[in-house]
Amino acid sequence: MFHFRKIVFPLFMATALLCSCSQADDDTAGNGDKEKTQEQYNVVFQLQSNSSSMTRSVEDSYNHVQGTADEYKVNVARAYFFDSKTKLLSKSAPLTGITYNGTNASGNVIYEAEPISVPMGTYDIFVIANTNRQFKKDKEDEFLADIDSLSYVQAVVEDISGGIIMSNRASENLGTVISKKNDNDVNVVSITLERVLARLDVAKAEETFELTDDKGEKYASVTLDGYYIVNLPKYYYTFRHTAVLTTLEEPQWDVNTNFGNVSDVNGYVIDPYFFQKTIDAAAFANADKYYERFSANYSNPDYVKWDKFNAVSATPNYKTIYCLENCTLAPAQKNGYSTGVLFKAILEPNNNVYTLNSAGALVLVTDKQSYPETLYFFQQKFYASADALAAAVVASGLSTGKYQARKFEKTDDGYRCYYKYWIRHLDNNSPGEMGVMEFGIVRNNLYRMLITGVSDLGDGGSIIDPNTPDEGETYLKVVLNVKPWTVRDLTNIVL
Repeated sequence: MFHFRKIVFPLFMATALLCSCSQADDDTAGNGDKEKTQEQYNVVFQLQSNSSSMTRSVEDSYNHVQGTADEYKVNVARAYFFDSKTKLLSKSAPLTGITYNGTNASGNVIYEAEPISVPMGTYDIFVIANTNRQFKKDKEDEFLADIDSLSYVQAVVEDISGGIIMSNRASENLGTVISKKNDNDVNVVSITLERVLARLDVAKAEETFELTDDKGEKYASVTLDGYYIVNLPKYYYTFRHTAVLTTLEEPQWDVNTNFGNVSDVNGYVIDPYFFQKTIDAAAFANADKYYERFSANYSNPDYVKWDKFNAVSATPNYKTIYCLENCTLAPAQKNGYSTGVLFKAILEPNNNVYTLNSAGALVLVTDKQSYPETLYFFQQKFYASADALAAAVVASGLSTGKYQARKFEKTDDGYRCYYKYWIRHLDNNSPGEMGVMEFGIVRNNLYRMLITGVSDLGDGGSIIDPNTPDEGETYLKVVLNVKPWTVRDLTNIVL
């Protein structure tokens, strides 16, 4: 549960009182005549951008990433004051004169707004930034249940120059007292804003990775030359939703229990389609296009438009993608729902392609130009035909029902293989056992993914089986840092 902070900065207060109190675009609901007779008191907002403190996630690195001004700036914001007792809207007003005021010790960016006048009272305060949409609900529960229909319809947000939509955690600023102060003092309300987006960074340590057998001998090389992100949601809740769940049963939403921190026991972050993601992922048809780049479409590789990315030694080092949160109940953490990254690669055999000669014996193909259109892979060797593969299986003494052979088709670029990686939010450190919130993407987090190696050849096709659990072998060696999306270097801030 979050606790709000009421902070007093005397030097700032004196300056703030010199500013005009903005009443432009000021909406007041209910008790209009009563408010005219009530004395108004100045309220100064301090807006903190960047913080993802108390977000339940992996934190395996204390290295912080320098952000861009577009990622943390607050252009516009609106505050909503609900009476804490009656839960009725008392006031809605834009915050004007928003100015950058440096960073605090935690690396959070601080903005300050001109004071607005509010009647004395105790309020539940909600702030939404970087959107012109106004909520027209007079009751607090209806206000919180209002899902923002103006979504990032392209799922991957390419342009954030207008600022990322942000909101405070709805449970954080409840019961805030606005009261009469001394002549040189004002009420100060500290608001911590969260972005509704998450950030995903993708990179590879090398252009080409070598594969070696148990004796350390190279049997192939793999060059990752493209990636594609699958299952990207297009809708979001304006305020972050959470719940404690053991079954797929939607709770009665309550501001004190469902709009704040995530419980350590069976605690989930909830997205707008959470309760439609059943255990049978193959039955989810995406009929109303909730997902962009839906995983069911990848049986045809031509469907995918691949993004290119460079090794970290090149520029830019990481490719950055901004996307919405995507979470499911633990048993439903499957490839048909979860956000993942599909990689394509070119594989090159290392002089270990075999064929059958006229006597039916396996012999090495010495001329690479005569490699066939289809290669079969078995026990770290390649075979030029199904018959050659069968001969190798017989020679190995393995049962045909037990050996695993793979088939790779030749393209204009070479032999293709594919790798899949599902974004892990919270590792339960139990391989093979799915954990609560283990796979998913949560707003205001940064997922930095660096491919450092390849342990085996990938699949021969880019097909995704929706019912495959996210927990499984990927054949990619990945360093994934899930960290607070904070900023440490703001020397070149531009607003």
